[in-house]
Amino acid sequence: MNPYTQFALLSASSLRMLPHIALYLCHRKEIDRDLGKYGEGDGGVVTFVKVCTRQRVFRNLFYYRMGEYKSVFIKWLMPPERTLNIWCPKIGEGCHFEHNYATYLNAESIGDNFYCLQLVTLGNDKNGKRPTIGNNVKIFTGATVFGDVKIGDNATIGAGAVVNCDVPSNCTVAGNPAKIVKLNGEKVDLPLNGYRHEGSDNKS
Repeated sequence: MNPYTQFALLSASSLRMLPHIALYLCHRKEIDRDLGKYGEGDGGVVTFVKVCTRQRVFRNLFYYRMGEYKSVFIKWLMPPERTLNIWCPKIGEGCHFEHNYATYLNAESIGDNFYCLQLVTLGNDKNGKRPTIGNNVKIFTGATVFGDVKIGDNATIGAGAVVNCDVPSNCTVAGNPAKIVKLNGEKVDLPLNGYRHEGSDNKS
């Protein structure tokens, strides 16, 4: 994009974003950890304006960080993605949502450096139990994780995977039902349920 055009667009966007910028400056340290994941810079007002303007799903994350009562008065200025729903008491720092339409994040907690694509469901089972997501977890398109399960640190949930068992740390799971296809950097073919009962390092 022409730099003059980009400057004009960002300047216009900045006007409607004045309340957002004020809230950002009050919570800059926390929000900058998220901004660094979006490839527009490591933080600052210019980065914030760029990401908030170009990445609708970042607005969902920003409004989540600000809380319902602070964000309710400014959402109409820059609407979030309507089909990205977040029902989670805690999401750690450095979160990155990408293309997250039709995504439902209903978890007990989500750790640091969470990466999530579209059409993902984190949901409860029939007893109302929800998943707990560790640090540095990546969840790809169309994956479903439900029930009272723990996803270990550095785990990757492959596209379309269906997970209803604990997932150990440092592994990749794929398939329906999900199985472990990589563990500690090596290709494997292990039943996820069987591995858990043998003593997953993700059990508390």
